[in-house]
Amino acid sequence: MARVVTAAARLLSEAGSADRLGELSVAQTVEGRRGWSWIALPEWAEDLVPEGKPGFFVPLYGTETASWREQDWWRAAADYLDCAAEIDWERANGPVHSYAARLSGIPAEAFDHAWVNRIVLFLRRWWAVETGTSETRAFGDVPPAIIHLTHDVDAVVKTLPIRLKQAVFSLYNRRPRQALRFLLGPADYWQFDTILQLEARHGRKSLWNVYGGRGGWRRPAKEILMDPAYDVASVRLGAKLRAIAESGHRIGLHPKFDTWRDPARLSEERSYIEAALGVRVHEVRQHWLRFSHGQTWAAQKAAGLSHDFTLGFNDRPGFRNGAALSYLEARTHMRITPMILMDSHLFDYSQLDRDARHATIDRLLAELNATGGEASVIWHQRVFHPDYGWGEAYAYLLERMAELRVADPVLDP
Repeated sequence: MARVVTAAARLLSEAGSADRLGELSVAQTVEGRRGWSWIALPEWAEDLVPEGKPGFFVPLYGTETASWREQDWWRAAADYLDCAAEIDWERANGPVHSYAARLSGIPAEAFDHAWVNRIVLFLRRWWAVETGTSETRAFGDVPPAIIHLTHDVDAVVKTLPIRLKQAVFSLYNRRPRQALRFLLGPADYWQFDTILQLEARHGRKSLWNVYGGRGGWRRPAKEILMDPAYDVASVRLGAKLRAIAESGHRIGLHPKFDTWRDPARLSEERSYIEAALGVRVHEVRQHWLRFSHGQTWAAQKAAGLSHDFTLGFNDRPGFRNGAALSYLEARTHMRITPMILMDSHLFDYSQLDRDARHATIDRLLAELNATGGEASVIWHQRVFHPDYGWGEAYAYLLERMAELRVADPVLDP
């Protein structure tokens, strides 16, 4: 998706715009925001509007009108990309730790589409119309969509904390039989081969984010409850993860619950994985998506990490920063790839039936295809066990990616 950003920079330079995407600071974008609105596009750009929508949904600046000619499009794109409205909220209320339901004042429509991508595509279309130039000749075709397949390894055996947590979640969702099965039923959560075989059939590789703590019972109670219980240095798990890395998959860090602002502990876990597995670890996704705009990326950077996959919501799919872009964050130069879909979005939070799950996957893939988008998805390693039965939706995702020719990512070292 960097190609669309490159095209955007070229569009700006040729059109003589004063500002470039990404150069506006968060302070500049927050200042002067006057709410949100749908803005209808001219007839020659109506094909860029999401189906069934009246236009683009964007923040407004200094005007009560909603005219496409008056809107500050680049400022709106930078506002979205920086999560400026959410940062404003965090400064006043503290981090939401990736729960969209905790935010107020930001309409849900802001998270439904890759608005930044669509704005870039609209502006390059506008420039082509104004100059009488072929858009494709000037900027090229919209690039193929890219999805980073990722697996957060939270468990390899069915521990007591997992039994308790998932049973409570099932009771909350009014599923007493499922709660009883999670609490009392036996299960083998060693599902690595199931996933690897499925991906191999589709010619895909993935990123496996693993815990870098020591595991076991000799830990504080909070860590026992909230963090994984395994140790990557154990013989069986270490051998499996090394084999995964040797076959062309990547190993990333999935650190402790309380590391989201602690560079020392992030660095310790990264180093432990590297020593145990003999791999270099650059990628990371925070456990439980614990995250602060003001602290997490800075802590990760200080810990020697360079590519984060945390930016998404726990409780809904979609585009947390209104973008499907893999980009360098301006303040830390961390590479950020947003997460737009997680297995639990489909099963725990929304409790969708099979057809609705497939429709959600189709909708997100359609958005990526329409906008040349790049994003990541999460399917946890353990959920391929019949306790969960969530592997069917992942198989459908891989099939649709093949049909739509979604591209493989290039994970930067």
